Amino acid sequence: MNWTEKIRSYLYIGAVITVAGLVTVTTGMLQPLFAEDDGKQDTRVTVKQEAGKTVYWVLPGQRELSESVFGTMKSPQMTAKPEIKKAKGPVKALLKDLPILVGVPEEGRIMSEGTQYTKQPTPFSNKGKVVSGQFDVTYYDTQQTDKRGGAGDEVDAKLQFTDPAGNNYAIHVLKVIQPPIPGYETGGGVITDASHHGTTGTGTPLMPEVYTYGAFWAVGNLSVNGEVVDKKKVVHAMTTETVRDKNYHLVHQDDLPLEKKNTIAGQQHHTHLVVLPVNVTKQGPKYEPVNTAFELSNGKTQPFIHMMYEQDEIVHAPFADKID
Repeated sequence: MNWTEKIRSYLYIGAVITVAGLVTVTTGMLQPLFAEDDGKQDTRVTVKQEAGKTVYWVLPGQRELSESVFGTMKSPQMTAKPEIKKAKGPVKALLKDLPILVGVPEEGRIMSEGTQYTKQPTPFSNKGKVVSGQFDVTYYDTQQTDKRGGAGDEVDAKLQFTDPAGNNYAIHVLKVIQPPIPGYETGGGVITDASHHGTTGTGTPLMPEVYTYGAFWAVGNLSVNGEVVDKKKVVHAMTTETVRDKNYHLVHQDDLPLEKKNTIAGQQHHTHLVVLPVNVTKQGPKYEPVNTAFELSNGKTQPFIHMMYEQDEIVHAPFADKID
């Protein structure tokens, strides 16, 4: 089964909204979230969102491809071919199964009314359902570049959210990681006061290049309704400039920065949480759909989690002048 067939078998545009449930995401770190003297004050970014504010569960949908990033059908860019060629072993197999981590192959594109789109639905759509949730995250950025020997950064996170069907989730983050994807530079697993996605080479180019207050890559276990259903999934969270407009469209690089009045929640930044369909095994990363309990209109469960906290608050950052 090729990558388009795999995506087609798991993703379907549209879903039915019902009563919402509750999800909790935590790490195993022992230090308190708002430590006053932890020796990492200069590299710490703390972000939170209280209950009762706007949270979205993102649904599968096609992604419009901007020419500035992906080129044209006649002259395509960001095709994922160079990264797949550079990759070895399990990483090469993963990128063949899930090339959207680094690009969109030519055979994965389609034209509609003069606009280029992904042929199949992706986790980066304009479709979302309002749910509920809250979170606290502290990004500890102590290592500036990826190094052999493992990630040197840390994260302390507690996140809660709902899915549109009322299921309860929990993610226990086991450790920060440095994804071994060709071209990725994750700064030791946590970055702060930086940019990624777009044409940076780090993160899927289906997201525009975004100014990033803080971001982490980690491996974690997923529980649904109190039962562990997935182990060692890749988790990526980031607090960035706002990339959703009033109509909840995921904008492109040329549209940024958005004015507050043109954003979905009227503020400068928001926080994303993504659980990728990738397992971390002893042999290396492996494509494997996330075992969510949220059923789509095609009768299959959604194979990824993409949450958007639209009214977050940056509590602490050493670059306070960049925060509204």
